[in-house]
Amino acid sequence: MKILAQLDTSDESIILIDNSNSVSKNLINKISLTLNSNPNKVILINPNLSQSEILSKLDFDIKNLSQLSKLEILNKEFEINDLLNLGRDLVKKIIDRVFIISSNFEESKIIEIYQNCLINRIPINTYNSSKYSTFTLLSTYNNGDLQIGITTNLHGCKMSSRLKRELIKSIPPNINDIILNVSNLRNLINSNEILNKKEKLKWLSQIIDYYPLNELGKISIDKLNNDLNDLVFKTPNSLNSSINNKKIGKISLVGSGPGSISNLTIGALNSIYEADLILADKLVPQEILNLIPKNVEIFIARKFPGNADNAQDELLKIGLEAIEKGLNVVRLKQGDPYIFGRGGEEYLFFQNHGYKVNVLCGLSSPFVATINAGIPTTHRGVADQIMICTGVGRLGKIPENLPLFESKRTVIFLMSIKRIVDILPILINEKQWPSNLPVAIVERASCGDERVIRTRLGNLADVCNKIESRPPGLIVTGWACDVYTKLNDNEEFRIIETGVSLDDNVDLEKIVTLLK
Repeated sequence: MKILAQLDTSDESIILIDNSNSVSKNLINKISLTLNSNPNKVILINPNLSQSEILSKLDFDIKNLSQLSKLEILNKEFEINDLLNLGRDLVKKIIDRVFIISSNFEESKIIEIYQNCLINRIPINTYNSSKYSTFTLLSTYNNGDLQIGITTNLHGCKMSSRLKRELIKSIPPNINDIILNVSNLRNLINSNEILNKKEKLKWLSQIIDYYPLNELGKISIDKLNNDLNDLVFKTPNSLNSSINNKKIGKISLVGSGPGSISNLTIGALNSIYEADLILADKLVPQEILNLIPKNVEIFIARKFPGNADNAQDELLKIGLEAIEKGLNVVRLKQGDPYIFGRGGEEYLFFQNHGYKVNVLCGLSSPFVATINAGIPTTHRGVADQIMICTGVGRLGKIPENLPLFESKRTVIFLMSIKRIVDILPILINEKQWPSNLPVAIVERASCGDERVIRTRLGNLADVCNKIESRPPGLIVTGWACDVYTKLNDNEEFRIIETGVSLDDNVDLEKIVTLLK
């Protein structure tokens, strides 16, 4: 596997070697690419083209036209000594980087240039020849400070371009604003000496992981105290005034499933389309939020470390005020409302205020994740029980009732990955769980970037530390994890990218038409 890296070519002296008789698109692209990278100078060597011929074709997107002054055009044949004489004084006149632009050179000449570049440790890229290149250019997408590069490692440049187009479609149009805003937030936190920086950066990390991507550009810091309320989301100042008030509002607790549109129930989709206000969990994925009509108000729960109870109270207050104004409120929850979703508490809250609560079930992540990971939660002779646990109790503490080991039970832990270092000693030392028990971490269940990590219980904490998490995730434990797929004896862990198709076959327009 090759290393993908971003090259900093600022202040470099770069040679473009060409012998074409006409100004090619490839030549123009390379001039544009290298000049826009803020080099010391770009030297184009071509014996057949005059400076005026080349400059007349330069109607490209150089960001700063002053960069043109860094372009030097030499109307001559390339000589090997050019590699050693045209560079910067800092590197004893040796050129920093070479591009062979044309495919018209004889192979013997290309080999000579390539070998001399190797001897002098000069990176070289040869047009249409990986054999004589020490670096290759990727199919790229640029938007402000965002750069994305894709390669199929020479197994089809057309496929790279196609994959790039597919990725670009999923990127919010305000992505550069998002990147700049998050960067500014981080700088604000770091520049304030009074703040508890560690906690604030932890909260910011949570926001980046969970908050809808196209909303990250709207986050601001209103004031910097010692409370998470420092992080204030720019939500609408008031509910949509164009909605006619009704005498009696409605409240629905709606499960949205684990993430995939195909796992969203018809009832949930109908509720989303009929809502005036949607109060959504931070875990509800972007694909689901994108289904919400633009005229519907959205508020995302601010449930981050240390603020869960306050955020829950805030959500209930907003919902109650909206119902009292006669609005149709949907409390959109990831998974199922009644499986570690505080749905029961919310039901009682609104019921105690005199409102009938409509509850719509959702597919819960423990059941979807195990299916997608190839784990039969029950299997004759292996597992005849299922248990769903949480790794976070009241006030963020480890639950006191972690289960004793039962060999024929599949136990699924939610909200536990970041607490596994504290949970494991209790399971192994106090609850008699075997360290060789197979386990699987399932992240982003049913989403396009779903991932499964298989390991053993005793290695679980180390594996979690080695691999950057992809939240949200859950942990499946039990011998059922080994029914279809087993680790080799010498295998510490295995990562399986199981990303699910982004619902290409789901015809939402047809479904919505049927609902109407």
